[in-house]
Amino acid sequence: MIKVFKGKTIYSHVNEVEGEVIVCRKPISFFGDVNGKEGIIKIDNEKFIISGKVLIIPYTIGSTVGSYILYQLLKYNKKPVSILTVKADTLLIIGCVFCDIPLMSELPEEILDIKQYSKVKIKFNEEVVEVYE
Repeated sequence: MIKVFKGKTIYSHVNEVEGEVIVCRKPISFFGDVNGKEGIIKIDNEKFIISGKVLIIPYTIGSTVGSYILYQLLKYNKKPVSILTVKADTLLIIGCVFCDIPLMSELPEEILDIKQYSKVKIKFNEEVVEVYE
């Protein structure tokens, strides 16, 4: 079954990305929720590897340290292949541009209902996310 979600490409250096998703249904603070050296996010006391995955979040909370954690993900080669969000703030945008992480925002909240590890194809030029569950 394919679901299609429309969003807005904020930043991307590629036309398409495919991968498995890690979904965090609550807002995250990169400082505290993400281990930048290991590429791991903690969601409800469970750890998920985001390295090489598509990270889906509603939005971020926290301070400027969030961009530094994104930089750690880059430095230690643990960054996600893309971040999808309902709402992107300035610090998330800056961190994604600096660390070359494709970012799509303004997605409907239903994107947060995707099952963990579902496969997605993100078409940045068309500003759509295709979900294969």
